[in-house]
Amino acid sequence: MADTSQRRRILLSPESSGDRPPPPPPSPRDLISALPDHAIRDIFSYLPTEDVVRTSVLSKRWRYRWRTTTTNLVFNRVRPRHHRARSLDFRSIVDSVLSQHTSTSELKKFHVNGFFYDKADSPKLEEWLCFTEQRHVEDLCLELDTSLQAMYILPHFLFCSSSLVRLQVSRCCFSLGRTSINWPRLKVLLLSNVNLSDDILTCILRGSPVLESLELGRCLGLNNVVLDSTTSVKHLFLSISNLFDLRRIRAPHLLRMRVAGTCSCSEAAEHMSLEDISSLVEADLNFEILPRVHVPGDIRMACDLLKEFLEKLHGVPTITLGDWCLQILSLLEMKGVPPPSLTCQNLILHGLVSQWDLLGIAYNLQSSQCLEKLVLHLTGCPTLKFQVDEESKERFNFDGEDFLCSRKGNFGCLARHLKRVEIIGFGALSFGLNHLLPLIKFILGHALVLEKLIIKPELSTRLAQQPLQADVMLRLLELSNNVLSFRRASKKAKVIFYYPLE
Repeated sequence: MADTSQRRRILLSPESSGDRPPPPPPSPRDLISALPDHAIRDIFSYLPTEDVVRTSVLSKRWRYRWRTTTTNLVFNRVRPRHHRARSLDFRSIVDSVLSQHTSTSELKKFHVNGFFYDKADSPKLEEWLCFTEQRHVEDLCLELDTSLQAMYILPHFLFCSSSLVRLQVSRCCFSLGRTSINWPRLKVLLLSNVNLSDDILTCILRGSPVLESLELGRCLGLNNVVLDSTTSVKHLFLSISNLFDLRRIRAPHLLRMRVAGTCSCSEAAEHMSLEDISSLVEADLNFEILPRVHVPGDIRMACDLLKEFLEKLHGVPTITLGDWCLQILSLLEMKGVPPPSLTCQNLILHGLVSQWDLLGIAYNLQSSQCLEKLVLHLTGCPTLKFQVDEESKERFNFDGEDFLCSRKGNFGCLARHLKRVEIIGFGALSFGLNHLLPLIKFILGHALVLEKLIIKPELSTRLAQQPLQADVMLRLLELSNNVLSFRRASKKAKVIFYYPLE
């Protein structure tokens, strides 16, 4: 008995267990296997397809659960992470999953991304699309990797899919023949690198009565985008790579439009017409046009195009401009080109507020007499994005505070409307820029009805995971002291700093 008591004391001694608590008692049952079906479905919805299939090893109950439960099938062709993956054929993976998928529920999502397509693969793709059609898929994405000369011809049965809510295709070809489009539930359509004529787009719009969002990126053969009263499209996203192929954009009922991307300049830009967009409430111009070498007229063409765009945005309440657009406006300001009259209340500008951007900011303040909210995202490149002659480049060397004060009579928004200014971005930690502090000082000193000036630095992911170093904290403190010492023209003006202190 004494031995048993002594042995028990030894087993329970903290010294013998390394100060670790005793292990928990074994679970009376397998908690993973006991999860309800709805919880398993939720888990599957957050996992990529390959990981969903791997759950079959978790327990006996899960072995076949993915086959009957998952409603999202997403196949991404990515570079293999280890040598074993190299032997796996993408087609075989998709075929294997589809052959084992026996769920009777409607398929929510089916995505194939990065599939290296060859014309010999056409029957296989049609087989996969037949599977999605039989399962009444709602979200279909077909992103192929192939040449523009060997694009996949979409099957006719896809054009009559009554279940589609979202459709995204790339490197595909529309060939309707006598088939009409019938997508009664389609709300989102994304097309890039596709063969698409004006007539086919008209058929798509006519056969998609509830379509809300349309994205067009390099649609070969498309010359006119006409969204008239017979369409329900409210959001239009255009890739700049497709812009110069267009002759006319007309969308009197459109609410939001975004033009983004990069392309080389083209003589076709002179023939592009932006017609009625009178219902727009948001416009985002975040594109860049690369001038051709030794073609001096390209910069003028780019300036004219952007100015024409802004003139068409006269009544739009919210406008966003990218850093290239901001620098082009700086060039217009330097040349003395009168700014268009805008009635926007919200202006979002992307740029580092360098000497290449400040003129463009002034140009916007002059044109936006009703401006109530100004947001500066400190992103972009601190260099000029296009070539100018040495004389013009020299004119960009100026004192920021003197320049702004010389223009203050042109900024009607400062006296009557501007109430909120936000400065956001990782670049906000680099307030050594020569023109940013003068801009803040000028706004605080001349905005008569200003209520809030907010400064919110954003750290990169790497820095955000580390405590702020002492030198960064000192720079932030110095910035705060400088800004707080500036005179404020508005008695209601508050300066608010959002600093990542953790």
